Amino acid sequence: MQLAAEKIYNLGVKTVLVKGGALKNNFRGADVWFDGERFEILRTATIETNNTHGTGCTLSAAIVANLAQGKDLFSAVKLAKDYVTNALKYALKIGHGQGPVAHFFPLLLNI
Repeated sequence: MQLAAEKIYNLGVKTVLVKGGALKNNFRGADVWFDGERFEILRTATIETNNTHGTGCTLSAAIVANLAQGKDLFSAVKLAKDYVTNALKYALKIGHGQGPVAHFFPLLLNI
C-alpha cells in the first residue's frame, strides 16, 4: 500500500490516501496516508458487518465536511475514518443484500 501511495503521489498529486477496507487479517481497515514527506498508517477498530454500502462515498463526504469546518487535511481524514467506523458499527440491515452504513448514528445515540 505504501508503494502504491508513492506511485500515485509521483503522478503529481499533493496527498494520497490508499484504502485497505477489503484487505484480510491485520491489514483489514488499515489505510495509508502519504503527503510526500511522511507515511501514516491509519487504523480503527474492525467492524464485522455485511452492511457496508456507501463507505467510500461516506468517507469522502466526511473528509470534505471536516475541511469545511476548518480542519487540516490529515485531521479531516482521521476524523472521517472514525466517523465511518461508527457508521459501520451501527449499520442498517434493511432490504435485501448489503445494507447501508448508518449516517445518522449520532442521532440514534443522542450525541
